[in-house]
Amino acid sequence: MSVVDSFPRIKKLPEAVANQIAAGEVIERPASVVKELIENSIDAGATKIHIDLEQAGIGLIRVRDDGQGMHKDDLKLALEQHATSKLSHFSDLSQIASLGFRGEAIPSIASVSRFKMTSRLLDSEQAWSVDNSLGENQLTVKPAAHDVGTTVEVIDLFFSTPGRRKFLKSEKTEYLHIQALIRAIALSHFSTGFFVKHNAQALFRLPACKDDFDQRVLNVCGRTFLDKSIRIDIEQDGIRLSGWLGLADVARSQTDRQYFYVNGRIVRDKHVNHAIRLAYDDRIAAGRFPGYVLHLQIDPARVDVNVHPAKSEVRFSETRDVHDFIYSVLLDSLNKPVISISDDVATEAVVENREYDLNVNDKVSDYSSTTFKQTELLQDKKQSIDYFKLCDKQFVIALINTEPVLIDIAKARVFLTEKYLVKHHHSNSITKRPVMLPLGLELTQNKLEFVLEQMSEIRQWGFELEQISPDQISIRSLPSRLVYANAIELVNTLIDTLLANKADTIVANKLAAHVNDAGTDLNNEAITQLINEISVSENVFDNAYTMPWRKLEAEVLARLLEKK
Repeated sequence: MSVVDSFPRIKKLPEAVANQIAAGEVIERPASVVKELIENSIDAGATKIHIDLEQAGIGLIRVRDDGQGMHKDDLKLALEQHATSKLSHFSDLSQIASLGFRGEAIPSIASVSRFKMTSRLLDSEQAWSVDNSLGENQLTVKPAAHDVGTTVEVIDLFFSTPGRRKFLKSEKTEYLHIQALIRAIALSHFSTGFFVKHNAQALFRLPACKDDFDQRVLNVCGRTFLDKSIRIDIEQDGIRLSGWLGLADVARSQTDRQYFYVNGRIVRDKHVNHAIRLAYDDRIAAGRFPGYVLHLQIDPARVDVNVHPAKSEVRFSETRDVHDFIYSVLLDSLNKPVISISDDVATEAVVENREYDLNVNDKVSDYSSTTFKQTELLQDKKQSIDYFKLCDKQFVIALINTEPVLIDIAKARVFLTEKYLVKHHHSNSITKRPVMLPLGLELTQNKLEFVLEQMSEIRQWGFELEQISPDQISIRSLPSRLVYANAIELVNTLIDTLLANKADTIVANKLAAHVNDAGTDLNNEAITQLINEISVSENVFDNAYTMPWRKLEAEVLARLLEKK
């Protein structure tokens, strides 16, 4: 036999083998499947996407949407390689606007799972279903009951390739990957609602946002990030950059709050990362990473998204221009002062249609040249509450024991929360509230062992923590009064204070200090509750957050002069 004959000839791979090879490129873990299915739902115009998981997606991934649905004949075709509705001609590759387009995801997923897809087309009275339970060569489309939209069920992921399963991490780790993925997608598609269950337990709900995109950022990134970030929206030469840019105050020890999107697709790009790092320069200490949610919108013809099987990388046709644009926009935004008061301060506060005009001139010490025009407040003693904002502070003026009192809301919250924690700690009656998106926190071995030993004490302070890996815990619940605080910082404060063996009053004081990060506008009900709590507290007129109304003028002026 010749040497040539000893080498195998080229032959076409069986379709099943080809699909499994493609699955190896596209499907790294359960989160990869969730990503592909969610992107298909978004491309179909879904406004609600329900995601049900079992065993972190290994047992079951079910994605149900209310999109436009699929035609009966397309269900079977979707399971064939390179079948897609997103492209028709070669020229389409140069201007891809959809999230999915390669036609690999569905057949790849179906090749390594027990797969079922049910769909009802918009304006159609009948739904149809297809599954691979009888094998790829016996696919049949059957009538089914289903609302308009599509449901995909992926059961026993990697059952046909058991070798792949052994490379997966623990169930908790795989779930965290899915959770991080959904958070990332949710921050790029605000008009779509996401509703997730794991092992039949509701984990979080992110309703669709019409105009208030800040609410989605608040739900995903937390109050602290939203309050300490710069809102940007700049367009130049056909490129637009918008989103939320975190200040140095919210820099983190990891890169888990860095979200960058190109035309709605979350991507990684070394040139983009370099521009962002360059803009922050020395504002952030070594070992810390900025947080941001940034959206770049650019003509699809100027960016190639077909450079990675998982579509996680892009290539810009004008890399230098994009880099310099991002750098200049971020640098200008970070250089702008967060709070600016001119030499002639003119602040207007409105209280139930009553205006207070405050003018402070350049002579700080000359109070005679400072005017403070005040309409009569509380003439009618039945009107006991007035609420207003001044600069970056919120105040309530209320009648307490017939005495008009000025209340600094932020300070009042800290004081009342501290008293509440001290009072209810020992009775284990601190009200808890589940965290909408459970967060992971890495700990040193010493701290982790301490947390496990002190779990009962930690629960008494209103926290629910759970070990999810050898060096990580998950934050499940927080004290309801601190639910809008930065959960990671709050838990670190609790652990550090307990480790130092501090008294209960000090623990409560340290925790209550985080309330300042959760300051929000109050509605009438919340204001009334705040006043009632203050009214029954001891030494109401001796606290740092209250003062008689007659001192309001001096307090207002002092705050304004501080800003100057």
